[in-house]
Amino acid sequence: MTIDLLAPAALSQPHALFAELRQQDPVQWSEAHKAWIITGYRGVVDGFRDVGRLSSDRLTPLERRLSQERRQTLALTFDVLRGWMTFHDAPRHAVLRDPVRLTFTPKRVEDLRSKIERIVADLLDEMAGAGEVDFKEQFAFPMPAVVIAELLGIPAADRERFKTWSRNLSAIVFGESGNINQAGVAAEGSAEFADYFRRLIAKRIADPGEDLISALIAARALDDGPGLSDMEVVGACTLLLFAGHETTTNFITNATLALLNNPGQASKLAEDPETIVTGVEELLRFDGPVKVMVRSVADDHERDGHTLRKGETVYLAVTAANRDPGVFVEPDRLDLRRPVKPAHVSFGQGPHFCLGHALARLEASIAVRAAFTRFPGMELAGPVSWDPLILVRSATSLPVRI
Repeated sequence: MTIDLLAPAALSQPHALFAELRQQDPVQWSEAHKAWIITGYRGVVDGFRDVGRLSSDRLTPLERRLSQERRQTLALTFDVLRGWMTFHDAPRHAVLRDPVRLTFTPKRVEDLRSKIERIVADLLDEMAGAGEVDFKEQFAFPMPAVVIAELLGIPAADRERFKTWSRNLSAIVFGESGNINQAGVAAEGSAEFADYFRRLIAKRIADPGEDLISALIAARALDDGPGLSDMEVVGACTLLLFAGHETTTNFITNATLALLNNPGQASKLAEDPETIVTGVEELLRFDGPVKVMVRSVADDHERDGHTLRKGETVYLAVTAANRDPGVFVEPDRLDLRRPVKPAHVSFGQGPHFCLGHALARLEASIAVRAAFTRFPGMELAGPVSWDPLILVRSATSLPVRI
C-alpha cells in the first residue's frame, strides 16, 4: 500500500492507518517519505534502545540531501540545532544533556506548581463568559509558553515574540525539508532565536540570576572537557523554550479533545481528583503529541526480516506503539484509570528519554483538570483540523463552547 503520513486521512485518523500497517507488517518501507516505519510496541522500544545501529543524528543526513542553496539558507539553523541534545549520539549527547539534566531538576519543576496554578487560573478567568473560544490559542498555547519563559527567566515583555519565532523554527524541526519556503521561514526563526539568546546569555554571565539559563551557564563545563560552546548554550536554551511549550501545547490540546469526545471519562476528574495521576499517562498513551521519532540507520542490519541500509531513515511510530493490542487491552478505548504498566512510549525510551517529562506531566495535570472543573459543560463547537506535519499530532485549532 502507499504510505503517506501527510494524506488527509492519515492526518485526521493516524491511529487507523498505523493499526492497518501494524497488522500487515510492523516494519514497512514508505516510498513517499523514503523511510522505514516501525509500528509495533516491541519494535519501537527496541529501536529506541538500539543506539549502536540506529543513530539520532538526523541533521547530518538532512544536510547532505539539501542543495547548496538550501544549505546556505539553513546554515545558522543547523548551528542552533546542533546544540540540541536530541540530534546527537554518544558521547556528544551526554555532554549536551548533562548540564541540562543537572539544572532542570525535579525540585526546580515542583517549585513551579503554584505559578502554574496561578497562570492556569488567570487564563481560565479570561475565557469565562466568552461563549465560543479557540481552546488551543487561548489556553493550551499561552500556558506552557509563559511557564517555560518564567523558568528560563525571559522578561514578560519579550514572551509574545517567541510565538512567531517558535512557529517559524518548527517549519524545519517538524516539517518537510524539501520546501524552500519552509527553509526560509526556519532560517528567520532561528536567526531571531540565536540573536536574542546570545544577548540574554551575555547578560546572565555578567549578572547571574536564579533562572535556568544562569544555572545552565554555571553547569556548562562539568569536567575537564571542553563543555558547551556559546552556540551550544544558545541551542540548549532554544530547545528548552521550543520543546517546553510546543509539545506541551499539543499534549494539552489533544488531551482536551480526547476528553470532550469521552465525557464519561472527563466526569471522573471531578469525581476523584487523584484520577488525574493515571489520567495523564492514559492521555499520553491515547493520543499523545508526538506521532513518530526519527532515527538514521548507522549500519546495515536486519530488523523483523527486513534489511535496513546505512543512511536510511527510520520512523519509530510511538503513536502506533501506544495502541498495540498485543500490549494494551482495548487500546482504542480511553480509560483514565488504566494501570500505568505497561508504560507508554510517548517520551521515548533509553538515553534519549525526554528530560522535560516531569514538567509536561505537571502542567497537563494542573491544566486539564482545572479546565474541566471550571467548565464542566465544555463541548466542541466545530470540526477539528490537523496541521500537515509528519512528526507531531497538532490540531490547527480547538473550537469549544464553554
